Amino acid sequence: METIGSEHTKDMTAEEMQALQQEVAGMTPEELKEFRNSKDADSMGFWGKE
Repeated sequence: METIGSEHTKDMTAEEMQALQQEVAGMTPEELKEFRNSKDADSMGFWGKE
């Protein structure tokens, strides 16, 4: 499976990416909603194979 990243995550090390994934996994539904809403999807830019 090909990884699809964003401009925000493309330069992260594997350790940084894992830490972010663990942080997100530990969020409550409300915290996750706030986290997602804090990101501007239009300016993130995505790369990788669809």
